[in-house]
Amino acid sequence: MYRVLIFILSSLAVGAKWGHAQKLFGYVVEQNSGSKPVPGVMVKARLANQTATTEKGTFTLTFQNAKPGDNAVLVIDKDDWVIVEKSRLIVNLPADPFSYPHTVVICKADAWAKANQANYQLLNKTVREALLKQKSQLNKQSVNYQQTIDSLEDQFIKTQQHLGELTDALSRVNLDDVSETEKAAYAYFAEGKIDEAVLLRSTMQSEKNFLLATRRFKELSNIPDRADSSIVNIRKVIDLHRRNLKEEISLAKLRLDWKTAEDKLKFLADNDNTEHENLLAYGEFLSDHNEFDKAQKVYEECLDVYRRLKTESPKAFGSNLANVLYQLGSVLKKKYQYKAAEEKFEEAFTLYTQLSKEENFVFNQEMAQTISALAAILGDKQLLRQAEAGFKQALNLVKPLQKTNKDIYNVSLAAIQADLALLYLNGGMYKTADSVYKLALNILRQNDSLNVLANQVAIAEIQNKLGYIYLLQNKNEAAEVVLQNALTACRKYQSTSPGIYDLLLANVMANLGMLYTRKANLGTYVVSKKDSALAKDFLEDSRHGILKLVNAAPDYYSPSLAAINEDLGFFFTEVNDRDSAEIFYAESVTIYERYAILVPGMFELRLAGVQRKLGTIYQWRSSIAASIMFNSALNIYRRYAADKPGEMEEQIAETLYAIAVNGDPSAQTYSEEENLGIQKKSLAQYKDVQAIYARLDKKSGGKFAKDLKNIAASIDQINKEIARIQTLDASIYTPKSDLEKAEYELTGVRYDIQEARTNYHKLILLRYLVQRKSELIRAGQYKNLISLGHDYNDLSWYLLLHRKFPEAEKAARSAIEPGFKKPSDYDKEIEYAKANLAVSLLLQDK
Repeated sequence: MYRVLIFILSSLAVGAKWGHAQKLFGYVVEQNSGSKPVPGVMVKARLANQTATTEKGTFTLTFQNAKPGDNAVLVIDKDDWVIVEKSRLIVNLPADPFSYPHTVVICKADAWAKANQANYQLLNKTVREALLKQKSQLNKQSVNYQQTIDSLEDQFIKTQQHLGELTDALSRVNLDDVSETEKAAYAYFAEGKIDEAVLLRSTMQSEKNFLLATRRFKELSNIPDRADSSIVNIRKVIDLHRRNLKEEISLAKLRLDWKTAEDKLKFLADNDNTEHENLLAYGEFLSDHNEFDKAQKVYEECLDVYRRLKTESPKAFGSNLANVLYQLGSVLKKKYQYKAAEEKFEEAFTLYTQLSKEENFVFNQEMAQTISALAAILGDKQLLRQAEAGFKQALNLVKPLQKTNKDIYNVSLAAIQADLALLYLNGGMYKTADSVYKLALNILRQNDSLNVLANQVAIAEIQNKLGYIYLLQNKNEAAEVVLQNALTACRKYQSTSPGIYDLLLANVMANLGMLYTRKANLGTYVVSKKDSALAKDFLEDSRHGILKLVNAAPDYYSPSLAAINEDLGFFFTEVNDRDSAEIFYAESVTIYERYAILVPGMFELRLAGVQRKLGTIYQWRSSIAASIMFNSALNIYRRYAADKPGEMEEQIAETLYAIAVNGDPSAQTYSEEENLGIQKKSLAQYKDVQAIYARLDKKSGGKFAKDLKNIAASIDQINKEIARIQTLDASIYTPKSDLEKAEYELTGVRYDIQEARTNYHKLILLRYLVQRKSELIRAGQYKNLISLGHDYNDLSWYLLLHRKFPEAEKAARSAIEPGFKKPSDYDKEIEYAKANLAVSLLLQDK
């Protein structure tokens, strides 16, 4: 049964003693009926009596301890009716309530549902026609044709995602309250004459007239003996043009005219100081369009406004403030500013908790949403138990919604379960993740949601995750089924043109790419060319889509680029194209290095995994670079294992094995003693690895038998080499001085730098080179200080290329002042390093 039952917190202060009473008189009328009164509606508010509307639809409330100007929020209750404009429930108590009655508009629930469905169908048709119209006007011969098509389709998707919101706004219009011009515009719209509706609304010149009206309102407010009717009339003018501007924004969105929508949203945010939700709407628009930096600034401004209002009226604006905190936290999370995001979510949750104590269950959905956001951060930080507890708390919070609003309950429940399943997936609990994802999937499939697109996207997201789980478990056939279903859904709800790829579609294609990489049997004698081609196409198409997203919002989407680069690196490794594999792995490492600083728990293990893969490529090219990658990964694994004993054993063992195979890159054999020392060190490494693998093999029931066999063979080979070295005559070794040894070693590093195929390879070798040269200079084994200055300058340049500006500054300063006694011609020789220093300072705004 439908009930108009709206709970919102009142802002009336509670006094220690009862003061004088303040009345509120008003009407409850039916939507679009010519203001037909509705009798028998229960009306109440905090600190006021409860009453039912009369046959004329009137009600009178008496507020204790209140005065004119205080805020109150009404609660309206009538079976089988719904509230039309929730904003009408917020009341500023008038000094003369019977001269200025308050009106609340409601509608029969069945009529509302029917109108809402009709409006949705109309809006859906309108936006599709707008897309086709704009496509038909394009020049197919233009070099920017496909790019423009992609942009249009992207805009179409964004509009589709907000169709439910636009439908709701249209359904809440009460034609009894609008001007004749607005009625005519709505009539045009209902007939599908969108251009005529837009043109008619533009004749109202709402931006100009809104500014004139607000200026006049300020003038009247400063006149002591003004007539109240003049204030009321000018407010009506302001309301008219505000209303028209909002409708123009909606029409612009439907016509995929995002510039007009943004311009008018910004106008209201900048000029409508009485309706602060305009700022919030503008921030949401910017966030939806990946303008996260702009959105953050708008939300921060909005936050300042609501903090001030909350300070002025402690009992009011709590829910508004909490919502802004949540939205700002969401943007900060997308920018991977987790500490700041966590603070905002925690403050929002505290506010919602306080509000819920006054009105039970009213804010449960918001509380669940906020605690889920906090839990997601905890999960990304590898605090899995705390994250799991947070998601389970969110599940408990949404339970009361099952009785009051089943649709919202189902959507909220499915979203939380999907987040919880992702936590289990990232924690390696694949079976649990599988079952929880399926629970969420069943709920979404059963939910008869009006917003079909949102439902199908959520289903496709879960299917993609299930496909990934099946891939991890080597269930290729099951993975292919769900991933192809997800792919079909994504393409169906986007467009027939293949140009547009959002993040979900890119992720689905990435998983399909990895699936077909596996099915292709690359690197064997039974390669499937068809599957190999499919794998390459899916992976490259996925990267193409992600690159477009990165161009729009690099802070948010760069980790996705790192992930697809890793997948492509694996593919090219399998087809023995090491050059391409190195390029993709290097780019992936570069991205993960940056994000591992921001959110270590989320990105350090990913970084270590790619470093190991890149190290394997470097083994064929530079053992020094390989050693750097392997040891960096090992440090991450050991640091992680220190906090969680028992975990990372396999990763540590595999990395130690790789280090043993790679050997000591700085080792030199100028004597029997040095030669034997190298072999004995290698032997000790292999024996350590052998002991670790033996322990793992026993624990796993024989999983590492093949590795143990290979390790034993390597140990046997080293022992034979030691025996051989001991039989050699000492005359085969050519003695070298320390300076000669150093020169030979550094020349080898320089050669590797020149031969390096990627800038990242050059960067890590230059880091090693300046460190090693400095050590040798301090030990008195190397004298060419000017060459160290040149190397530091080269390092600074490559650090600038990788946007590591503080490190580039440090390297440039080291080039200018190396920390050793400089020869007389040093400053002149290295003067050019000041250019890199200047650039690094400029890019840091120093």
